[in-house]
Amino acid sequence: MLKSLKRLVLSLFICALCAVLGFVLYRHRVDLADYFKARSYVPSTEMAELRDALDLTEKGTRIFNASTPLLDSRDDFNRDCNSSDPGIAVYGCYYLDTIYVYNIDSAELAGIRESTTAHELLHAVWARLSGIDKNRLVPLLESVYAEHKTALDKTLETYDESERLDELYVRIGTQIKTLPAELESHYAEIFSDQDKIVAFYDTYITPFNTYSDRIAALGAEMETLKSDIEAKTAAYESASATFGTEVAEFNSCAATVGCFSSQAAFNSRRAELVATQASLDSTYSDLSALIDVYNQKVDEYNSNILNLDLLQNLANSNGKTESIKE
Repeated sequence: MLKSLKRLVLSLFICALCAVLGFVLYRHRVDLADYFKARSYVPSTEMAELRDALDLTEKGTRIFNASTPLLDSRDDFNRDCNSSDPGIAVYGCYYLDTIYVYNIDSAELAGIRESTTAHELLHAVWARLSGIDKNRLVPLLESVYAEHKTALDKTLETYDESERLDELYVRIGTQIKTLPAELESHYAEIFSDQDKIVAFYDTYITPFNTYSDRIAALGAEMETLKSDIEAKTAAYESASATFGTEVAEFNSCAATVGCFSSQAAFNSRRAELVATQASLDSTYSDLSALIDVYNQKVDEYNSNILNLDLLQNLANSNGKTESIKE
């Protein structure tokens, strides 16, 4: 009887131990799969440099290596990421558990490869989070979104609702510097210095924003100048027409005996017309200078549009590749 009881206790203990072990293995099955997959990954020299530049934690490095990132040339990238639309610039993608990064090697876009690699790495991280972990992060992500809605909506509006949280998680982690403590701690599990990751984004996005902001500012200035020029042109043309009539009347009167009561009256009226002519000449000169300023702004506006277009093409695997014009 005692032996049977001992066997029963031992069996229950073994079952309990197996259950615990099974639960632990289930909970960490992704980590175990990543561990073995990461061990076989051998990055290219450039990708190893990008990985080092991100200053990843041990967990971040494991997920990075397990995602077997590839730095793709234009044609390979378009194939791997199914990118074919010239109107949509795709810098990277996370597809079938693999990170693909378009190899944008351009001085004008320093930081874009690092930022893109970090971006795609966070997609890999999100894919590994449990439903419980995602639900815990959602209110934190939404609070940051509410604070930075204008900036984040520029890109989030292009994604389906089913992709929104994934994309929000990734963009907040790579683009927003000041975060709630709990969210900051979460990203710190992947990046040793998240500020450094945001700096990569800020570096490459700055020229885009600089051109865009200047284009917007010039557009507003040109509209104001155009209205001013149109109003002043209308006033000048009206004054010129009136002056022309007055000159004709003066010449007619001068040719008519007795029209002017005296030489003094003639001289006085002539002096008035000369002064009016001088005023009109000055107005025309000012108007011409204003038009010159407008034309200079048009040239600058067009130059900024051209450079923004060239910059977008440099970052677009389906765009033309040219250098920025000075």
